[in-house]
Amino acid sequence: MDDDRATWRVDDEVLNALVAEAVAQASTAEVVDQAAARAFATHRTLLTAGRELEVELALLELVHDSLELSGARAVRSRDGAQPRSLEFRGQDGTGLEVELRDGVVEGQLLPPRAGRVTVLRGDGAATEVDTDDVGYFRVDGDVTGPVQLRFTSGTSTTSTTEWLTW
Repeated sequence: MDDDRATWRVDDEVLNALVAEAVAQASTAEVVDQAAARAFATHRTLLTAGRELEVELALLELVHDSLELSGARAVRSRDGAQPRSLEFRGQDGTGLEVELRDGVVEGQLLPPRAGRVTVLRGDGAATEVDTDDVGYFRVDGDVTGPVQLRFTSGTSTTSTTEWLTW
C-alpha cells in the first residue's frame, strides 16, 4: 500500500505541473487574444478614418525640367532672369506646367480648367490660390527651399508633386 501512496504523490506532482502549465498557457492565450482584439479594433478605426477623410493623393511625375536640358538655350524673361520650367503629369492625364523665377511661381493646370493650387513649403507654411477658368495661377513670395505643389479641380482627386528644391 505504501507503493500506491508513492504513485499517487508522483501523479499529484505531475498533475500539479500539468495544471500550472495549462494555467500559464491560458494566460498567454488570453494576452494574445486581447492583443489581437486591440489590433483588429485599431485597424478598423484606421479604415473608418481613411474613408471619412476621403483623401487620395495622386503623385504627379516630373516629366520636364529645364535645368536638366544640357546644351539647350534657356528662354529669357522680360526682366532678364532665366526662368525654370517644370512639367508634371499624372497617370490619369492630369498635369501641371510651372515656371519659376524671382520668387514667383506661375503655372497652369492640364488640361486647362478651374481649380485650387497649394504651394507647401518645408517649414510648414502653405499658400493657396484659385486658378482662373483655364487653370492659370500665380503665387508671389518666398517659395525657396523644399516645395511641394498640390492641386484640386472640382471633385477630382488631389494631385501632388514630389518635394522639390528651387
